[in-house]
Amino acid sequence: MRKGLKSSILTCLTLASLCTTTTVFADSHPGYSYESNIDYQNATWMSELEDSKKISELSIPGTHGSMALHGASIFDENLTKNQTMNLSQQLHSGIRYVDMRVKRVKDSFAMHHGIVYQKAMFEDVLKDTIQFLREHPKETILMRLKEDTDPEAGSQSFEQILKKYKERNVSYIWDPNSVASPEKNNPQLGDVRGKIVLLQNFTASQEYGINYDSLYTQDKFEVGIGPNGIYDKWNSVKAHLLQANNNSKNGKIYLNHFSGTGGGLAVLTNFYPWFVASGKESRNTNSNQKLVQTNATNEWADFPRDMNGQVFYGGMNTMGTDFIQKNGMNHVGIIAADFPGPGLIDNIIQLNGINLNKKNN
Repeated sequence: MRKGLKSSILTCLTLASLCTTTTVFADSHPGYSYESNIDYQNATWMSELEDSKKISELSIPGTHGSMALHGASIFDENLTKNQTMNLSQQLHSGIRYVDMRVKRVKDSFAMHHGIVYQKAMFEDVLKDTIQFLREHPKETILMRLKEDTDPEAGSQSFEQILKKYKERNVSYIWDPNSVASPEKNNPQLGDVRGKIVLLQNFTASQEYGINYDSLYTQDKFEVGIGPNGIYDKWNSVKAHLLQANNNSKNGKIYLNHFSGTGGGLAVLTNFYPWFVASGKESRNTNSNQKLVQTNATNEWADFPRDMNGQVFYGGMNTMGTDFIQKNGMNHVGIIAADFPGPGLIDNIIQLNGINLNKKNN
């Protein structure tokens, strides 16, 4: 009797374990990934596009805080981290917009997220990006460049430092004076292949790339507490997706930040960048979605629900991926995301009319 009871208990525990595993797996979503390797590559997708395509006509997957892989310590990394893939992995996965935040240190740029040093210099960024472009000369990388924190005392001016970097890598940094004036803020792809195109988010005496302020941008990065806060962010993201889709031929480059944070309150609310991206209980890729409420409601209509009508948080990456896929989108412009998964990257690239059944390496 005892032996039979023990066997039954073990069977129940085993089944419970299997059910739990199945639930966790079911809650993974291809739009979000906290893995350093997302097991997806699309390194040459731009090679299939016509040279005459304007940047404004492309749908481009990108990352926000592209070098923000580190916290000052394990205690603040949830606040500071925006990515788990390193830069090379991002580029090989198909990312073509990167967001570089720097601090002036003497005659160099150190990579920063706010006050937190990201264990890399701008030389490292250029080395990895140029190596990628050497191997894939038909691609182009749009690179936002911004001073993110106060400089070290005695440092050179931003423009002095930038000029040195440009002079050393002149063959790989696009010169806006190489095209006619009307195209400086919206060049053709053929004019920028094999180049880094700076998105100039800094004050300077001359043009070094596309003026960042010329982009039509959604960047509601401060996210309020609770489901209403997340849903307000989602409404901003969704509205910008629809605007980009409806105005793909107006010559305007659209930039939509899926990224966001609860700021200092995130320590209390868990509204960290990974949560805004995923809506999950924890940052793990396969974590369950966080429950909003058990009662059915028509509120927060785009949040996911189970068969009983329970409402769960949605993340910008997860809801954004589904929205692009299910709503007949043709164009989204640039999407800047934290922790993008293969499904988000894939869906954006496909909007350019590229058949991804033909595997790119």
